[in-house]
Amino acid sequence: MAAEEFVVLEGTHFEGGGGLIRDVLSFSSLLNRSVQVNSIRANRPGIGGLRVEHTVAIETMAYLTGAVVEGNAIASRQLVFKPHQDPKAGVIEDGKHLDITVEGSAAIFMIAMIPYILFSHLGAAAYIQPIIPKAGIELTIRAGTLCVKAPSYHNVVEVLLPTLKAIGISEDFIKLDTSYEQGWHTDYVKIPGRIKLWVKPLQIPLKAFILEKRGEISIIRLIAHAPEDEYQEFGATVKKEIEEAFHQRSSSPNPKLDIQVQTFQSSVPDQYHLLLVAETVDPNARIGYEEVFPQKSGFPEGLALDKDRLFKHLARVCIRGLINELRSGNAVDENIEDMLVIYQSLANGFSSVTAPGNARLVTEDPRLRVPLEMPSDDYDFDTKTLHRETAYWVANTMAGVTFTEKDGRKGCHGVALGSMH
Repeated sequence: MAAEEFVVLEGTHFEGGGGLIRDVLSFSSLLNRSVQVNSIRANRPGIGGLRVEHTVAIETMAYLTGAVVEGNAIASRQLVFKPHQDPKAGVIEDGKHLDITVEGSAAIFMIAMIPYILFSHLGAAAYIQPIIPKAGIELTIRAGTLCVKAPSYHNVVEVLLPTLKAIGISEDFIKLDTSYEQGWHTDYVKIPGRIKLWVKPLQIPLKAFILEKRGEISIIRLIAHAPEDEYQEFGATVKKEIEEAFHQRSSSPNPKLDIQVQTFQSSVPDQYHLLLVAETVDPNARIGYEEVFPQKSGFPEGLALDKDRLFKHLARVCIRGLINELRSGNAVDENIEDMLVIYQSLANGFSSVTAPGNARLVTEDPRLRVPLEMPSDDYDFDTKTLHRETAYWVANTMAGVTFTEKDGRKGCHGVALGSMH
């Protein structure tokens, strides 16, 4: 069966980067709509076009969906993707295990693959070979687990998977192997690691979900990576900075927050990573913020020469980032909000994960308050992107859903994928 519609998107609209490609592939495959993307990454510095990690994602999705593809080459600025049209597409056997090596972030590649696998049995071409086995599929992804501007393996474990569970996608459908290999993909180091996961297709439509707001902060979990002979001191410094920022004292008989510390030795010298996760109760939520050091921009020069200054600076950058996320009052951080756009778009009913009024609740409800003062803007990182606007636009163009406010909440009425099967 040929795809009935052909959609054209211009990559110069909003960001036009990897997020655009990921969402386009998922919507195209699930809705059986052929798509052409022009001017890919044309507004980015350098050569532009598809990066090597994009080509691997496209190749993998083409295999999973039996797609006919044109333009899947490094630096290509035009891509044509026609799902479920390759007459030579084979059968994906039960127990299939994909082992994929990709440049870049293992988590980003995972995030690109799981929507299609999860919703594949509900899609418009659910009965066209190749079909994802009902028992699921295993993926081993060899790529960076600690990356610049991408979620870490630990972020997936501590933030993404618990949030997916909260919207109805539990470990019955996604399991991440606890054994992994540390890898780095930063501005200066590119050493692949390894993650392994299992994803099983949903058999009924995803119910609409409302994540109203976050609750009171009960735990702050810090996960730190630093070189040998430094990682324990780094973790201790970060913990002290958190105690001071959140007005905690470890000597207090009943500290309000449980600050949990996990430190790891970096597998390569001179590389640092810090993830802070706030866990809230009533309602439950996971909010995260992370950075790696060094980066080409954002950090002052000479920071690596003074370890104490480096530890404090990286700690304060992440504390400031986490507090900014907490001040929104939402049950998700900005990165997770971006990732959930496609799930909202495919769900059955109105789904929402944010509300503009939540920020006011943080100032009015004593349980939700965060420090009125925090590290100065010397520690501010520019994390503003057009990822969400791009995701909204792709969802509207590909699936016809519109993100609007309803009863004071930002969200959309999903297409209820699978409700007609």
